[in-house]
Amino acid sequence: MQLSIASSSLVSIPVIEAIMASEHTIGSIITNPDKETGRGQKVVPNELAAWAESKGLNVAKPADTSELNRHLLDAQPQLIVTVAYGRLIPVELLHGPRFGWINLHFSLLPAYRGAAPVQWALLNGDSRTGFTIFKLDKGMDTGPYYIQEELDISPTDTTQTLLKKLGERGALSIIELLSVIGKTRTTPQPTAGISLAPKISKEMGHIDWSKSADEILRTSRALQERPGIYTYHQGNKISLFGLSESLLPNSLSAIGSIESCAQGLLVRCSDSVLLIDEVIPAGKKRMSAADFARGAHLTSESAFE
Repeated sequence: MQLSIASSSLVSIPVIEAIMASEHTIGSIITNPDKETGRGQKVVPNELAAWAESKGLNVAKPADTSELNRHLLDAQPQLIVTVAYGRLIPVELLHGPRFGWINLHFSLLPAYRGAAPVQWALLNGDSRTGFTIFKLDKGMDTGPYYIQEELDISPTDTTQTLLKKLGERGALSIIELLSVIGKTRTTPQPTAGISLAPKISKEMGHIDWSKSADEILRTSRALQERPGIYTYHQGNKISLFGLSESLLPNSLSAIGSIESCAQGLLVRCSDSVLLIDEVIPAGKKRMSAADFARGAHLTSESAFE
């Protein structure tokens, strides 16, 4: 079977590689157009497009519905697999391929419909998640599903590690589904248990030290890699890495107060003390939190805002 993959994220690589290693063929990778980025506003492809082009795959970058339709008429895929594509497919294009469009979504639908299901599962402290392979319809993640599989969330999982697990497991299930795609029925999604997982904003990474250690660590696990977590010191933004709860002796009492130690930087939250491993101060390179503390000349009054 000839397929196209519609995605704008590296999380689709396990699916692409699994299909390339199977009896099926990938006619094209459909992704978002190149865009301006960085200080120089240089026009560059997204990470997936760059990776796919390096593998010699045919990459299409339709800017609108008409361009997407023209590409599908040329490529003639029998099935299109979407993984984190980030765009709703117009209903008039859903019935073009013989077997339609299917989506690998990283939640147990109808929970966490939307752009960031893994991040929201971690933010909410869920202990279990999973993936759903469903048939696209006109709604947002509302179509009937072929396969659902549950997965435990470990206490150390981050968005990156969880996406890797779900992507690899989901890729195997897609290969299994391809062999029976025209012979198996879908199951309607339940009408109960619907929740949304809207896009994550950069502002959500701003740490509120008046929250509990558990809430802050959940935010770190969900957002540290992207878009990043941060705080402010003396009006300057500081990106944070490697947060953990600490039992080290300290003299911290006020919310947000900070103190250096051999292992890094201690900060008081509402119910505990957290240890920070590394930071990126505004305009500087990534460094150990201990080095930052030494250069910041901390006093007993020092605090994160």
